[in-house]
Amino acid sequence: MNRLWVSSSALALLMAASLSAPSFLAAQSSRAATKTDAKTAARPDTKAASTKAWTMPRLPDGQPDLQGYWTSLSITPMERPAKYGNREFLTQKETQDAFNAGIQHEFDGAGGTGDAENDPESADYDFKTYGLSPWQNGMRPNPRTSLVVDPPDGRIPPLTPEAKSRRRQRANFEYYVVPSAGENYQGAVRADVAADLGLGTSCVHQGGGPPILPTGYNSNFLIVQSHDAVAIEKEVGSEYRVIPLDGTPHAGAGIHLWHGDGRGHWEGDTLVVESTNFRPENVYRNANPKTLKITERFKRIDKETIEYSFTVDDPSTWTKPWTAIVPLSSVPGPLFEYACSEDNNDAVNILLGARKAEAAAEEKAKAPAGVPISQK
Repeated sequence: MNRLWVSSSALALLMAASLSAPSFLAAQSSRAATKTDAKTAARPDTKAASTKAWTMPRLPDGQPDLQGYWTSLSITPMERPAKYGNREFLTQKETQDAFNAGIQHEFDGAGGTGDAENDPESADYDFKTYGLSPWQNGMRPNPRTSLVVDPPDGRIPPLTPEAKSRRRQRANFEYYVVPSAGENYQGAVRADVAADLGLGTSCVHQGGGPPILPTGYNSNFLIVQSHDAVAIEKEVGSEYRVIPLDGTPHAGAGIHLWHGDGRGHWEGDTLVVESTNFRPENVYRNANPKTLKITERFKRIDKETIEYSFTVDDPSTWTKPWTAIVPLSSVPGPLFEYACSEDNNDAVNILLGARKAEAAAEEKAKAPAGVPISQK
């Protein structure tokens, strides 16, 4: 699927003004595809400056300053490979080796691109041509063996019988997971009407969390703060959340929002955001929108890193709550508009293709046994 990107740093300024947030310096140059080889790209940041004393930046009201441009890029799998058991962290050498292997995988064009550069029949483009590969966008090593940290085995708990039944009821949709990101997508197995195609193909909704997870590309986002609210703009879909911090209660049970209804508060230097009231059409991992609660925690741990964690609690979908940690790394801005436009043509073509496939199947069924359709 193709997208159109247009510079939209003005939106960040508008959000900052609307929240009365203190201004902050944003990078003036856009990210560009870096001409380098895989060996150079695989060299992680040394973070020499991390040995120096670091002071938490704060807003005038004393709240930690989380503002700026960040990325959730990571090659760490959502669930822990069985070979690590309950081991939560890699050694320094294992971390470096895994990072190098991930960079090489992306550099070779096989990471999420369908190896488009070497496959003339691929419908995808080569991400690194447009500066979209993770090694071109500030990906840093993560020593964890998995993003999931609770349960201790690093695995998402089993589904409840109700959740398994719920998935069978939606048999006309196909859910699949990208192991390195944990993102779940839905695509139509049967395309009878446009509504079958899913939110992404129809450009109704492109994500934005919660939770915040690594994606195939455009994993960056912007945080803007004021005393009473926090705004988070995700690069994919140019969608944003505005999270009140003023103690107002959640919306009524009959109100459902694309990103859920988030309410935030501070626990020491950690921003805690609890989200409920999700729309049935866009609920994380096909959870139950009536019972799902996602609790996010943002804690800045150094100049370049926010430790972001989220806990998924839905007793009607999983046998117990589970938690993941995704390091958020600082990146230069600005973001670019992610305009979903060509998918409007996709909807027509997918439906047309489905009708032609059905017609071909009917013609084949009518053909005498053993006689090719072309000889009828």
